[in-house]
Amino acid sequence: MTEPTNIPKYLQNQWLLLSGAVYGLLMRIIFTAAPFSWMPAFGTSPSVLASGPMMASFALLVPAIIGAVSYYYTDTDKKTFGRSLYAGYLPIMFFISGTAILLIEGSICIAMAFPLFLIMSSVGGALMWVFLRFKQPSHININSLLLLPVLMVPIESQIKLPTNNQAVSESIMVQASPDKVWQLINHVDNIRPEEMQDGFAYRIGVPLPLDANVVNVQEVKVRKLHWDKNVAFEEPITDWQVNRFIKWTCHFAPDSFPKDALDERVVIGGKYFDLIDTSYQLTPIGGNTRLDIMVHYRISTNFNWYANPLGKLLISDSAKQILSFYKHRAETPAGNNSQT
Repeated sequence: MTEPTNIPKYLQNQWLLLSGAVYGLLMRIIFTAAPFSWMPAFGTSPSVLASGPMMASFALLVPAIIGAVSYYYTDTDKKTFGRSLYAGYLPIMFFISGTAILLIEGSICIAMAFPLFLIMSSVGGALMWVFLRFKQPSHININSLLLLPVLMVPIESQIKLPTNNQAVSESIMVQASPDKVWQLINHVDNIRPEEMQDGFAYRIGVPLPLDANVVNVQEVKVRKLHWDKNVAFEEPITDWQVNRFIKWTCHFAPDSFPKDALDERVVIGGKYFDLIDTSYQLTPIGGNTRLDIMVHYRISTNFNWYANPLGKLLISDSAKQILSFYKHRAETPAGNNSQT
């Protein structure tokens, strides 16, 4: 990201913009192609270590450096604190657009990473603003920052992923009897895309649910689910109180998520995210039902300060959407929906 000095200023600005985007893309490719769990702590399984673009060395440092270096090369008369907060935004946007165009990233990862990249770009720019108030480093020293993400990999490769268990609960009033709601929770088919379209997770690419049915498997009740993109998994039921309460865990087989269904970084049951259990409480109120959902889940990243609130937002939004779906189905006459 060296600033060329023998071309017009307006072309220099475009050069810096392009350089920042290319640097981001180059780092993304390097972190994908290189074996970046090649220095794990002795006896540590790679399954508990961050790898590739899920390393903080990439997800935090790369956008921070883009923000810092972009601000460093900003025209002197424009070097304000406010400018430091967004100096790297355009390179970040071009960088992320490049990952989409080159099919490096899918819509889910882009939607989840974009706010983080902007935050870290602002942090990097602000830190550079503070630094430049006390010292004027050379271009060579500043450009050496570009190597920092790769240099940090051996250190991060010694750090186990933290385990952070969280819970989300939501509630809704349904104008139907507990028996009718109970039947829907246990047997629902022909879920249409428009019935789930308000859920943010589904808008950004999470496969849509198609059906869910409780069956008996070797005298054990199991809820079998099918989602779009050939996703299929089971939910063994651990608590069953007819018309009152149901709880299940999640069981994912190696082929539950086909390769093109979800990226490894966001797949449910992976090393970064998992659903632990889900429960529904049905409370009769008059002739209606209060339906409560509780979801326990795990998030494991080296930047949980960001992943935790994001995960809570997505899980909470999905829980609300599911409750709204059951409410709509329960309150709609049987002939007016496509359930079989």
